[in-house]
Amino acid sequence: MRTEKYSFTTCHHDEENDIVFMEFPEGLKVNLEKAKVILASRLAFTHYEKHYVIIDLSNVREVSSEAKKFMQQRDQGLVNILGAALIAGNPVATLIANIFIKTEKEFQARFFSNHEDALRWIKELKSKRQDSAVL
Repeated sequence: MRTEKYSFTTCHHDEENDIVFMEFPEGLKVNLEKAKVILASRLAFTHYEKHYVIIDLSNVREVSSEAKKFMQQRDQGLVNILGAALIAGNPVATLIANIFIKTEKEFQARFFSNHEDALRWIKELKSKRQDSAVL
């Protein structure tokens, strides 16, 4: 597994399943500037290639309205995502995950309370996409 630590996120790449995992430091408050750094970190980590991602939001405590808007834009925060599973272990993170899931986007996203269920779902989503591409 390849891992890179950035200013506001740590990214992991599971080569076996070709899935990117993102986690954040405890108590993170995301404003627009941090959102841009987080996006730049994800894009650098994935070499600007399309990818499936599991994002653990459990440590995120706050997201400004400007940051939410930025992260909900197709050509900004949502760029290059093929599918997203969001993990949240507290009420604030759950609210953030639900906002993201309800955003109009070109890929599927779901909320989970644990890593195992998120990984199972993203593997299924990835498999279905690959199966339909073969047809």
